[in-house]
Amino acid sequence: MILRFPKFSLKNNLNSSETAKKLNLLKAIKSKISTWSDEVYFETSYLGIKLHEKARDLIAFGEITHWCEGNLIAIGFGPTPLSKNSNEIRLVSKTNVFSSFRTSKLY
Repeated sequence: MILRFPKFSLKNNLNSSETAKKLNLLKAIKSKISTWSDEVYFETSYLGIKLHEKARDLIAFGEITHWCEGNLIAIGFGPTPLSKNSNEIRLVSKTNVFSSFRTSKLY
């Protein structure tokens, strides 16, 4: 899966979760991008994705998540206002991690 933004693209790898399988059904997502500190997020279509038992609000750089409550994809590039230190990426609530990218280089 490739996520294209106005100034960069992220080539990422889907995991084997139900969230990834459902999001992979979408041919394209066109949405307005929003930010919250170093988090980028945008709306997706409603696909009936449920919060997974392993959902979490603390993620690592390179993880891409789906926030079920708002049908949003969230990508943490760095700290948010809820982060407890400069190395932590803490989202506003628990999300399903469905994908990751393995480089700090954005192309």
